Amino acid sequence: MMQALQGIRVLDLSRVLAGPYCTMVLGDLGADVIKVEPPEGDETRGWGPPFAEGESAYYLCVNRNKRGMVINLKTDEGKKILRDLALQSDVLVENFRPGTLEKFGLDFETLHELNPKLIYCSITGFGQTGSMKDKPGYDFMIQALGGLMSITGEPEGEPMKTGVAVVDLFAGQNAIIAILAALQARTLTGEGQHLDIALFDSQLGWLANVASNYLISGNLPKRHGNAHPNIVPYQSFQASDGWFAIAVGNDRQFARLCEMLGKPELGMDEKFVTNAARVQNREELIALLVSIFKTVSVADWLQKLDEAEIPCGPIQNFEQVFSMPNVHEREMLVKMTHPTIGELPLVGSPLKMSDTPVTYRLPPPLMGEHTGEVLRELSD
Repeated sequence: MMQALQGIRVLDLSRVLAGPYCTMVLGDLGADVIKVEPPEGDETRGWGPPFAEGESAYYLCVNRNKRGMVINLKTDEGKKILRDLALQSDVLVENFRPGTLEKFGLDFETLHELNPKLIYCSITGFGQTGSMKDKPGYDFMIQALGGLMSITGEPEGEPMKTGVAVVDLFAGQNAIIAILAALQARTLTGEGQHLDIALFDSQLGWLANVASNYLISGNLPKRHGNAHPNIVPYQSFQASDGWFAIAVGNDRQFARLCEMLGKPELGMDEKFVTNAARVQNREELIALLVSIFKTVSVADWLQKLDEAEIPCGPIQNFEQVFSMPNVHEREMLVKMTHPTIGELPLVGSPLKMSDTPVTYRLPPPLMGEHTGEVLRELSD
């Protein structure tokens, strides 16, 4: 069955998370992705434990559907191989510091002259321009620098990072979007272009309503723990035997919640009847709800909330998540056959496409696994 990016070759010079995530998704969509590593390998190969037969779980999570090769860019032969591969590629993805690849003759300007159709995507901490362009950037420090940690965590607690490297992943998604847009533009112009994706820009770009709150009001946003700055009640609550989450998105749902709780008068109280009023009187309302929710079990509350069609859910650990029937029904857990690990479980792709579906063709490559294969293709 045809895939959306079938016939597109991607040369992946990136390491760690943002770039490899981007190229894995392109590979899931059918692109021929060639992952090029230096002799010492992608740093994430050593980021563990856990390891499976010497392969780190971190590396395995973002490197399927790629062919792997090792090239030493410090040699003339290595530089020539990379240039030859760039001549035969549609997309190049790299995450070196600005100016690094220029030393090897592998910068955008040089390769664009050799292959004007090449789409060249650079992913860096702070972009190719600006006073911070030479500063190294990792997800955690950009969460701090870009304001995300100032709004994450309990109100009286320390600023917190998120549990997943969201800045890296969102930068990777931005790179995917830019690459797909550039491929479409190329069908009109016949020309490739340079894509400049910065982790810092990506983090600012998805601050969304919280940034808008500040820009409109001038008031610094606060940490609300699991609560929402603009919607109430929209947070976690403790039942008699554990925690669960409620997301009341409008006034109708709030009225149904009050009916379900046997407190219809709360839904008509002028202090709570609209979301704006509930935000204004957040502390009073939440105190009332906290005292009520503590009296019954999580399972009982979730059943009642589901019956009232109020968005809710238990707070689950990973064992519970990956045991959900819906995970398997949606093919969000896949198993691939790896040459040394055997059966390798991976999180599936969230991209569900009726006519050009995602396929899982290649497990994450061993170090240099396809070097000979790719070099033979170059010489043909």
